[in-house]
Amino acid sequence: MRIMVLIAGVLDPKWPVAPGPGGLPECSGDRLLLSPFDAAALEMALRVRDAQPDVELSAIVAGGPECDKLARAVSAFHVADVSMLALATPWDQAATARALAVAARGADLILIGREFGDCDDGLVPPMLAAILGLPFFGRVQMVEAAPHLRLMREVGAREEWLPVTEPIVASATNDRRTRLRKPLMKNVVQARQAQIERREAFAVGATGLQLAGSSELAGARSPTNCLMIAGTVQEQARALAIVLMGERL
Repeated sequence: MRIMVLIAGVLDPKWPVAPGPGGLPECSGDRLLLSPFDAAALEMALRVRDAQPDVELSAIVAGGPECDKLARAVSAFHVADVSMLALATPWDQAATARALAVAARGADLILIGREFGDCDDGLVPPMLAAILGLPFFGRVQMVEAAPHLRLMREVGAREEWLPVTEPIVASATNDRRTRLRKPLMKNVVQARQAQIERREAFAVGATGLQLAGSSELAGARSPTNCLMIAGTVQEQARALAIVLMGERL
């Protein structure tokens, strides 16, 4: 079985977002990390590989040279086949899905985060499946690799288990039962010297969308009144009751 994991990475939320060329966010290599959905997809693939030694595991990190550190972080999980795929128009979900379809064609199981990169619309995974003509199973929370490969997601109060008997695209969501493991230190060291292939953006059909630019949100946040309540617990309770009843202190 051939498993392909597609990873986009996200900007580290601890750092402010700065506009780059064309108005798009500046993506520096030291501020890119795996999103919770990327991490879940990668962990699921690793669990299948652990249970089935004949699995061929590959990973593609979407982006250019700025993703080198992120790609090596993926390689540190003893993933030998890691490459970076430049995307010509990463803001265009249709073009992104088409480019990923070319790269992932032929895989038996394609795992991708439910949200690809910093776009939170969740469009890329189902579009990818549609382009490839494969079934799509979304919001996977767990994988069972032995004795047979099955994917699980929760829908309301029920669990849905899907046996993987044919090529499929599955989007992964984060779950406490599928937390990404820590890489071995020897693999981290080896990943620093690993050969990371850089793929150029595939030529895909134009979608007709052109990004004119982007800018910061206009205006500042609306001010919010804040009232500090002091005193004993009883005094604070009385003051809070007055506020909740709409009266002035």
